[in-house]
Amino acid sequence: MYERYWGLNGSPFQGTSDLRWFVETAAHEEALARFSFLVEQRRRFGLLRGPVGTGKSLLLLAARRDAEQSGRDVVAVDLFGLDSHEMLWQLVIALRLGPKDGCSRWWLWQALTDHLQALTSARLPIVLLCDHLERAESDGLGLLERLLHLRAANDGCLTILAAARDTFDERLIPELTEQSDLRIDLPRLNRHESALFVGGLLDKARCDREVFEPAALKALFDLSGGEPRAIARLCDLALAAGAHQELDCIDEVTLRAVAGELPSVGRRRMPNFSLAGALS
Repeated sequence: MYERYWGLNGSPFQGTSDLRWFVETAAHEEALARFSFLVEQRRRFGLLRGPVGTGKSLLLLAARRDAEQSGRDVVAVDLFGLDSHEMLWQLVIALRLGPKDGCSRWWLWQALTDHLQALTSARLPIVLLCDHLERAESDGLGLLERLLHLRAANDGCLTILAAARDTFDERLIPELTEQSDLRIDLPRLNRHESALFVGGLLDKARCDREVFEPAALKALFDLSGGEPRAIARLCDLALAAGAHQELDCIDEVTLRAVAGELPSVGRRRMPNFSLAGALS
């Protein structure tokens, strides 16, 4: 609703899982390079950890893009709330192995392992991407451990890349931790990286004007703690409010005001400001 006012050709701050709006910071670039190493070297397991909102899911999407461009078959599964039966079903569906309603867990496991065995015999690598590892059911985590013991993993034909919050207790997955070839820690952005992140998104939206004052960018980092998702939410609200008020650019006052609309983000709020009121 504010794109025309600010001269943008899209909505870069709306937080969609769209690689068009993926800005690779130094940490993201390093994480992708490590993912590529694991895939190219046919390693078994890599774990990406990071705070909420730091771009782990987007990184997995970028890793999928890169792996597919290198000729790998890729299967992606969101583990949020899945038990082992549901996980097997998702994998077999993604591999187009033709499961029917009511298939037993045994049938699904046999179909999956037979397929992986065929890939191993043909020396064809496959990459399994698992998001939200910390939200999988315990038996689902056990299924991943079991996959790592298959010949496909031991022969370098199966690579598993998983993402989890940094609060995830790795003691819940001792086997995965022991078998991990590489652990990648994704930090929050620092002050300089936060400004580059905002500038990068505006560049992708073909913005050719100054939108945020330097003081606003400094406040943006203070309010968000360097969390990319929080930065994007604050920018989105600030641009909407700024367009309604017909501002030339977003200043610190406006930014701190809209932070009050995001209780989990704003540390210092202006209680008299209402975004809903400003846009009515």
